[in-house]
Amino acid sequence: MSSQIINALKKKVAKKTWDNWFSTFELKSVENDRVVFSVANLFIKDWLQTKYGAVINRAIVDAMGRELAFEIVFKEGDKQREEPIKHLNEGSLLKKKPLMISNLNDEYTFDNFVVGRENKALYEVALDVAHNPGKYNPFFVYGGVGLGKTHLLQAVAQETMINYPEKKVLYITSEQFMNDMIQSIKENNIQKFRDHYRKKSDILLIDDIQFLIGKKGVQNEFFHSFNELHDTGKQLIICSDRTPEELDNFHSRLISRFQMGMLMSIQQPEPSTRFYIAKQLARRESVNLPDDVARILADNIDGNLRRLRGAIIKLIVHSSVYNTQIDISLANQILQSFTNSTSSLTGRKPIDQIYDAIKSIMRVSREEIEGTSRNKEIVLARQLLMYVLKQHYGKSITDIARETGKQHPTVIHSIKKIDKSVMMGKGTTKLLYDDLVGMLSSSSAAV
Repeated sequence: MSSQIINALKKKVAKKTWDNWFSTFELKSVENDRVVFSVANLFIKDWLQTKYGAVINRAIVDAMGRELAFEIVFKEGDKQREEPIKHLNEGSLLKKKPLMISNLNDEYTFDNFVVGRENKALYEVALDVAHNPGKYNPFFVYGGVGLGKTHLLQAVAQETMINYPEKKVLYITSEQFMNDMIQSIKENNIQKFRDHYRKKSDILLIDDIQFLIGKKGVQNEFFHSFNELHDTGKQLIICSDRTPEELDNFHSRLISRFQMGMLMSIQQPEPSTRFYIAKQLARRESVNLPDDVARILADNIDGNLRRLRGAIIKLIVHSSVYNTQIDISLANQILQSFTNSTSSLTGRKPIDQIYDAIKSIMRVSREEIEGTSRNKEIVLARQLLMYVLKQHYGKSITDIARETGKQHPTVIHSIKKIDKSVMMGKGTTKLLYDDLVGMLSSSSAAV
């Protein structure tokens, strides 16, 4: 039984990851619906629980056929095990704890990134950046909505922390950069902000740079941060939904800097790649998707992976609620409802589309959202409305406040609250956001 769990886990992590982090990982016992593992020291225990807890859970389900709680203990008295474990180059994992100053989604790793021929070169370069920071500087990735840019960016961040645990890795969105700058100005402490981004990070990854379009003051601050980091040999990785040339109203000097490193696009996955992505997305939900079902989803849903994930979630939920088998018949039913649910959204204002999407997915009406109810579901729907306006449509805080009739502080609080859940990639909030964006993206593509 122990070998089955360990073998299942080995299949889910890369060999290098296993050698670096699981070399002292052992199954101690399986009893009373609980699995106990042991490792060499407290730091490795904490790291595995934090970064690989979900992977260990899935390995247990695969091996045992059901969910079991697990615990990791460390061998405090074992002198042999407590000897420092050598990292790739030097030092020990115990002494060189990764300096994580970012919220990262545990699922967004290279191991979970399905590589097809259309994005193989991009994947290899991203992996090379994580192993050799500064080799391609800056590394600029661009592509459409829902193709996996954020996944790839966070995979670079997580892999870099494994390879260089002494380096400070900072992953942020451009909105966070702007908000931090505004806050520092309000507090009359701009130098603290500059030190945070220019001196206290070795690798800066910034997502959705296009949201700085038209924000000249923030662009100027980012320009100077970019220069200082680049001049000192620190890695910059930038993500956008468009090429540097298409960043309207961006400083030309910033655009030229984006172009001087490695510039690569992320391509829409082909049906053959989407097939494996569908299988992978289902496995993350502890479901083994039949090949024929994965194939029909891959053939009928375009490259927007958020939409594909939304269809899979609907499939799983429908199967669970109605106790039906996941098969071609159910897949066709879900695909039909998925198409119909988006058809009425086209050609309307963004806020109207979001209201309709929320009603379809959450069963919360526009009237309830616009009201003053403090019901938990209605509050969540209200906050998601503001967050989608900001993240998916690029609306400003002022615009959102005007369109929703809410005060600026309320809008800011709502966006920050949802952003934390979405950034961590956990819980119902993340699933709802993905469903909403999937529905809205598919309707946009149809126009």
